[in-house]
Amino acid sequence: MSDVRPSFRNPAEEAAYDAVLIDLADRPRGNEAIMVFRAPTDPEAAVIADAMVHAGAVSEDLYTRLLTVADRHYAAFRHGVGQPVTRAIAFDAFGTLVQIGRKRHSFERLIRQARDRAKMIPSPMTQPIGLADYAAALGLPHPDAELAALDEELATIALYPDTLDALRRVRDQGMKVAVASNLAMPYAAPLKALLGDLIDVWHFSFDAGAIKPKRAFYAGLIAKLECEPDELLMVGDTWRDDIVGAVDAGSRAKWLDRNGRASYVRRFIAARGLADACPDHPR
Repeated sequence: MSDVRPSFRNPAEEAAYDAVLIDLADRPRGNEAIMVFRAPTDPEAAVIADAMVHAGAVSEDLYTRLLTVADRHYAAFRHGVGQPVTRAIAFDAFGTLVQIGRKRHSFERLIRQARDRAKMIPSPMTQPIGLADYAAALGLPHPDAELAALDEELATIALYPDTLDALRRVRDQGMKVAVASNLAMPYAAPLKALLGDLIDVWHFSFDAGAIKPKRAFYAGLIAKLECEPDELLMVGDTWRDDIVGAVDAGSRAKWLDRNGRASYVRRFIAARGLADACPDHPR
């Protein structure tokens, strides 16, 4: 373990990190826990370490989980067991594969007009419903202005420069490719038009009836891919939805940090682009 002092984004993050180290050092098997905490290259370890730093303390639950990761690493080293084989990779959509040039928030504008009613009916993120039908369900008039704004927004959806190359490379390696995203129904068609035959499985929250990071979302994704949870690698740009959610479901994850703003502990499983997020071959 290197003794080089890591760099932090701000003094508060550094102080929280140091508080966790002190707490871990006073616990049984503290040295093992500290080793995993200081270099959380395992996605679950990164999730645990991140939660500890955000809390500035170590709960019993997080400490137990950290030791479980340490034991797993020790067993893998002792028995020469490597990472599970990656049989499928799921990508988040917006912020990962595609970006929106001009966001208009049409669904949110409707919700602001009828907040009480919106709380009583399913979210457009968890049911296959268009904007006009959702307005009707809210008891609002036909949303001409919002529909025009939505069409304008959808027309600005574009691929990131590294998207197609990354998807082709993954498919060439024989892995299944999925898009797994929280979105309302109108956003699905532009994605399919842009990505077409490069995707084996489409898994959207409006069809699944569940939103990331809920386990039900990931359970449906794993079932569609016909793989074991630990054979799935989730790649996404939202820590809670794409990383914590995948880890809690028993899968592995890679955080896409295109702007390079990751906190110290998140850097261990972060990638600046899709080429670095995807494995070079099934492992």
